[in-house]
Amino acid sequence: MNSSRGVSCSIILVAVVFGVVGGFGGAALYAKYGRQMVAPLSLPAARGGTEKIEVETDKDAIVNAVAKASPSVVKIVGAREPQNMQELMQSGEEVKGIGSGVIFDYNGRKLILTNRHVVGGFTDLTVKLVDGRQFPAKTLGSDPHKDLAVVEIVNPPADLVAAPLGDARKLKIGEWVIAMGNPYDYEHTVTVGVVSAKGFRSVGNGEMRNVIQTDAAINQGNSGGPLLDLGGNVVGINYKIFSTTGASVGIGFAIPINEATEMMYFLVNRGPWLGIASTEVNSEGFAHYLGIAPTKGIVVLGVYKGSPAEKAGMQPKDVITAVDASPVTNSEEFQAAVFKHKIGDVVKLTVERAGGKAEVSVTAGKVPEGTY
Repeated sequence: MNSSRGVSCSIILVAVVFGVVGGFGGAALYAKYGRQMVAPLSLPAARGGTEKIEVETDKDAIVNAVAKASPSVVKIVGAREPQNMQELMQSGEEVKGIGSGVIFDYNGRKLILTNRHVVGGFTDLTVKLVDGRQFPAKTLGSDPHKDLAVVEIVNPPADLVAAPLGDARKLKIGEWVIAMGNPYDYEHTVTVGVVSAKGFRSVGNGEMRNVIQTDAAINQGNSGGPLLDLGGNVVGINYKIFSTTGASVGIGFAIPINEATEMMYFLVNRGPWLGIASTEVNSEGFAHYLGIAPTKGIVVLGVYKGSPAEKAGMQPKDVITAVDASPVTNSEEFQAAVFKHKIGDVVKLTVERAGGKAEVSVTAGKVPEGTY
């Protein structure tokens, strides 16, 4: 018994020594490497044995990303007079709307990127910064089809901070993302989720669009706010949700920032604008319905009066098959091709009309005030 007790005490003593040494060693490693340490995780292998994957985490990654982006995220409040009796009864003498936006740099100017539906229709705009300062603002330009708009603060302060813009093309499915904005007027709110899907998705009302889908909670008031990666870079502009209740159900959509930056010139300068009101991808069924040839391209459904397109002779039912000799098969390709131009450039459209081909030259102009 005494011998066994001695052995047991020796084992305990050795264990304590190793524990103390290990504890000091672990503390020293953490002090030296901090959050850079990688923790191995063992998972059952498909064919026996174990397979190790490495997972690296940083408990402050989201905190740091939010801190980096916060000065650039704004609240946008729109106001206008009621337009009918129902609005007058519901809202009184003033109809208000609340949304979000993000400050970005455009050739040295600090402008605000948001959704068109946040600012469209409002005559008075106010921008509120995270520090509480408020400024009157105006809409420089907007596009109802892409639901994007650019707002500028009237007499902007010199200390506005522009957000860094990321690359939505590099996002991976399952990657963490952060949504910021003012849902239901709860100012400067942060929600977190993952990239659920990318690419062309149905976003409601039969519309297919290239989007970032996320389960980060997006609600009314989040519109126009940024979707961030863990580096605090803007990768998308939150603009829509799928919901049967009106509240977030984990299916939200953001416009990729790459698409928004491609439109910057148009949004700021209100052009290049051709004046083609709407288009639809041509198909056999659609062509049969309109009584036109099922040529691959996009069908012009409307042309604005007095627009460059009307002056050049464009008509409804024209099928645009190419821009500057490069084929186009959908509205996204068409718009991207047009946005390679500046105001005043001649855009050459290849058009099929009544079974024959024609080359139509349209001089790109500016969107007239009040057009949309």
